[in-house]
Amino acid sequence: MPTFGIISEGPTDQIVLENILCGFYNNADLNESIRFLQPFRDETDKYGTAPAAGWVNVFEYCKSQRLLEAFEQNDFIILQIDTDCCEDRNYDVKRTNAEGKNHTPTELIDKVIERFQQIFNDAFPEQYALFENRIIYAVCVEEIECWLLPLYYDDKIQSATNNCVNKLNDKIYGKFGFYIDGSNKSNMGNQYNKLSKGYLKHKILMGKCEENESLKVFAKGLKEKNIITE
Repeated sequence: MPTFGIISEGPTDQIVLENILCGFYNNADLNESIRFLQPFRDETDKYGTAPAAGWVNVFEYCKSQRLLEAFEQNDFIILQIDTDCCEDRNYDVKRTNAEGKNHTPTELIDKVIERFQQIFNDAFPEQYALFENRIIYAVCVEEIECWLLPLYYDDKIQSATNNCVNKLNDKIYGKFGFYIDGSNKSNMGNQYNKLSKGYLKHKILMGKCEENESLKVFAKGLKEKNIITE
């Protein structure tokens, strides 16, 4: 079975991605082949008590020798990042085009991928060509909570890319008895596992991902790799 290393902004992102991967490949045992690289977690930290890293740490990891080591130990790397801070210094991705119009979600994802490609070419000019086809980008517009909305809405809010934490909270308290604090996700791994469990079912995932553009792009990226996990 192939192995997947996840580089992400935080442990809650990793937990959501793990459920999505297991659902996409319709393989409940796939979690045994998923490794949490950034932030680092192991089997003693099942529900993500490791501190959130943020986008800065994602970029730093991607510039470091640790990335090359990750490719030595994993078949594929899932690279997750949100776009909510994309215009911050050192992230350096504009939300608008030359005419001043906002990029579509797909266009913004392409710009973020181009930014990573620039980083990889600068940091690893000789090695990048050897591993570029083993990267699967999980660019969340604007945040990974937006990917969860299709599980809890049946209207146009499924496709929302703004205020996703608040929109999610409007639905989940009555069902689960907790709210998400978007500014502090420490020790919320168990909650995010519950919120994303619906995606463990392949049919639900493939239907719902059509409602969120950046989740659909991620699913398309997985499909294009033609990875067999059985």
